[in-house]
Formats: sequence, C-alpha cells, structure tokens
Amino acid sequence: MSHLAFPELRPFTASVGNNARPAITRTPHRYLRWLLGAAILLLIYRIGLMALLPLADTTEARYGEIARQAVANGFWLMPHIDPNTPFFAKPPLSTWASAVSMILFGVNEFAARLPALLASLIALWVAMSFAKELQIRQRWLVAPVLATSPLFFLCAGAVMTDALQMVLIVAALYFAWRALDAADKGHPERHWRIAFWVMIGLGALCKGLATWALIGLPLIAYAVTERRPLQMFKQVFDWGGVAIAACIFMPWYIAAEYYNPGFLNYFIIGEHFARFLVPGWKGDHYGIAQHQPIGAIWIFWTLGILPWIGVFVMELLRLFSKQRKQTKPIERFLWCATLAPLIFFTFSRNIIWTYGLTAALPFSVLAARWLEKASATMQRRASIGVMAIACLYVLSGPYVQEKVAANSDRDLIAAFNRIAEPGTELAYRMHPAYSSDYYSRGNLEYDPNAALANNPEKELVVIDSSDIQKDGIKADHVLYVGKFHALIRPE
Repeated sequence: MSHLAFPELRPFTASVGNNARPAITRTPHRYLRWLLGAAILLLIYRIGLMALLPLADTTEARYGEIARQAVANGFWLMPHIDPNTPFFAKPPLSTWASAVSMILFGVNEFAARLPALLASLIALWVAMSFAKELQIRQRWLVAPVLATSPLFFLCAGAVMTDALQMVLIVAALYFAWRALDAADKGHPERHWRIAFWVMIGLGALCKGLATWALIGLPLIAYAVTERRPLQMFKQVFDWGGVAIAACIFMPWYIAAEYYNPGFLNYFIIGEHFARFLVPGWKGDHYGIAQHQPIGAIWIFWTLGILPWIGVFVMELLRLFSKQRKQTKPIERFLWCATLAPLIFFTFSRNIIWTYGLTAALPFSVLAARWLEKASATMQRRASIGVMAIACLYVLSGPYVQEKVAANSDRDLIAAFNRIAEPGTELAYRMHPAYSSDYYSRGNLEYDPNAALANNPEKELVVIDSSDIQKDGIKADHVLYVGKFHALIRPE
C-alpha cells in the first residue's frame, strides 16, 4: 500500500500559480531535524521507560497480572485477575496481546507493554495516511505533535486497553473515509468497506460497544454535517463485512457467556450503560467508579495535549469562522473525529484521563497542517519548543522513576526474595495490590491476622507503612519500607 509509505524529509517550500519559481525554503533543515530528532528521542526514552519502570498500581499492574495469569494458568478464554476471579470488565484482545508478548519475551515489564507501543506506532502510521489525504507534504509532522502530547506519550507504552482501542478506532475511521471518498469519486472500492468491518469485529474484542460508539459517533457527526446520512450509510455498509465482523467476535462472546454465566449482563449493561449514566456507579467489581464533574473531559484533554492546546483553540475558532466551501471534506471529517468523543464524554461523570485518546490522532493531523503552513518564525519557535519539551521529558526520568516505584510493590518483593530463606512464606495483613501478585508470581497469602510477635509460622509479613510506629515495630525488624507497604520480620 504505497500511500502509507513514510515520506522523505525535505524543507518547506512554496510556489505561486503556474509560474515556475525557485522553491522558497521556509524553515532551515536544522529545524526540521530538531522536530524529527525530538520525536526519535522521545521514542527511545519511551522504550527505556517501558523496560525500567515497574508496573504501577492499579491499572498497569492489574492488566499485567491478568496477562500473566493467562500465561501461567491458561486463562485464554476469560481473563482472570487471580485463579478464582474472572475479569468481566473487558474482552480479552489486549490481554491476549500482552500474554503472547510475555510468551515470546518473558514475563517482564517490557514484554507486557510492547503491544501498546506497537499499536501506537501503527496508529501514528495511520495518522500519517490521514495527513496525506489532507495534502500535507511533511506528513511525518504528526510524530512530534503526538510524541510531545502527554496523553499519547503516556498511553504509548502502558499496559492498558487504550492504545489498542485507539489504533482500531483510527484505522476504522481511515478505512471508512477511504470508502466514502472512493464512492464519491464514482469508483467504490469494496476492500475499504471490508477493512472497516474487520476493525468493527476486532473492536468488539477490545472494549466492546464502547469501541463501536467511538467509531460510530464521528461517522454520524460527519454524515449529519454533510447532510446525506442515508447515502453515506449505504457507502460504508456491506453485508459481507458485517458477516466477517460477526465471525470475528461472536464466537468469543458466546463461549464467554456459556462458561461464565452473568458475563454479558455485567459487561453490556454495567460497563456500557450504568458506568456512564449512573453517577458514582457502585457496580464496578474490579475498581472504583469515578465521579468527575460534568465537562471534566475538557480538563483532561487540555492537559493531555498541553503543548498544542493553543493550536487546538486557534484552529477550532478558525473552523467556525470559515464558510463551508472554504473547508475540505477531509478537514471536516477530521474535526468530527476530534470533537465527537470529547462532546460525548462531556456529559459523563464516570470518566478517566485516557478517554480523550481517540481524539488525539485526528487532531495531530490538523496540528501538523498548522505547523506546515505556519510562518518561518513560528516554525522555528515550534521546533525549538518541541525539542525543549522532549529534553524536559527525558530530564524528568528520575522523578518519574521515583513516583512510579512508590506505587508498586516491585521493590518490596525484590527485598523479600533477597532476604528470605528457602521456604519462607510472604503474608499480607492487608489485601495485596495487583503489583504484589504480579511480582510475587502469586506466591503470597492474604492473612489479616498474621502475627507480628511470637509468629509460629516461618513467614515475613507485609503491613501498612503507617502501622510501623503505631504497632511499635522495632527498627531491626523492619526489612523494607515503601510509600504504602512495609516488610516486617516478626519478633
């Protein structure tokens, strides 16, 4: 597919009319290299963080442990948090990806995170394809935009479902656009429709109906904007594609409900409707329901694309000031893909900071266009700013390491393995964190009555760090102290 090829690096040029004129270099090569260099630097830095940082509680450690359970205990049909607890909150696609990576590269942090990085790089590739549709000459400019956006950077190497969902959504939207564009030009190409429906099928295995909604909402918004919803529906719909999508996801849903009765009720009703429509929803079996103020998604969005928020506001205002004939269909499509999920989540309270991720990809294309068309002075300032942000990210590495390590039991488990004699058991007086299970490989016990004095068992005990002073634990019995948990040798 030649239209997805990575473009060559070349200076910005401009020409007027049909009169041949020498190319005008608007930005020196060194500034272009700063932009590309910043993106490469952040990619290397992200890979480094993937290998060095522990899986932190709760999200990363939870999904890392679910993938480890699949590898260790064969829970390939229904993901499990522990050997006795099936995980109904998400379908298994992201778990399968991390588990396969662990089989190939070992049970470690880098292997667990690798699928998220690969998904993000594919999403970047698709964003560049959108940039070609928008006739951006320097299509790689989407890379520094995304790399310096905290939302994308953080999700690009984290054990979560968001990166995989992002690439499925942006790919589905790209295939839908190509199908619509081809049909409008009078030569419909069915393979774009089939590819779209394959993404629909895979989306159901990623986050279910939520993925479908985030694909459908931009398409509905665009169809309404173009005032021809029925025609566009016919241009994308394909019975063969629907059958392929059903064959991709239906076998798993049927088997999951058959072997785990109640799964569909929890996942479809609870996770897709009650979670968003019921403030402070109490039905979450695996986490804590969020209770954000109305409109919190815009705060998350602002922080998530922070270096580019000015471009977002400026370009959005420019869009509303233009007449319809002054905008291209692909531009309107990208704005629908950017704004639809943000508007949708505006009225939901039960959201988290990652929910704006699917809007980041289409916005990066619009930001890349702004960057290409900006004045030479602005391009130079943006290049310097992007490199400065990249350097700031790298320099913050030790701080990030400290903060993430504080929210993980990796160091505590390492201390136990280093100190404990063969046959020594590890007992948690509080409920173990997900990172506790992951790093101990499940070799611990939850014993709220574990004795700290006259302990008849051959075991070391984990207690809340704040209880050391309260329980009068002697200093020579404290083996490790973390932010939340401490490892104690009973007297």
